[in-house]
Amino acid sequence: MKTSKLTFNISKTAEILVPDKLGRSSYGVGLLICAVMTALITILLSRLPSVVPMYFTLPWGEARLTGRTMLYLLPAMTLLILGVNLGLGRVAVKLSPLLPRVLAVATAIIAGMLLLALVGIVQSLIL
Repeated sequence: MKTSKLTFNISKTAEILVPDKLGRSSYGVGLLICAVMTALITILLSRLPSVVPMYFTLPWGEARLTGRTMLYLLPAMTLLILGVNLGLGRVAVKLSPLLPRVLAVATAIIAGMLLLALVGIVQSLIL
């Protein structure tokens, strides 16, 4: 029987996609934070008021408020940033070996900042 060379192996695929161990762990932290944010929103959604403050750059008042389901934008933004940085890092590896690392660490830092923003929003409403 002939075996196909197109078999899928997650560890080999991850090493091909992000060859650097620091990059893989940083993207892993970003994914973990995204999962924590999604779980936190899902668990606390029924306890939150129908509108929550989200747009802190807008003038004070109703302009800052949005529906509570819009909190799912935070983990969605994390996934979008992760995908863009992963793609840019994949292309930039030919230019510099440092740039993919910087993008990976920046992804984890941005995910952490978005988690902190979510915790701040939830804390101000529940406590």
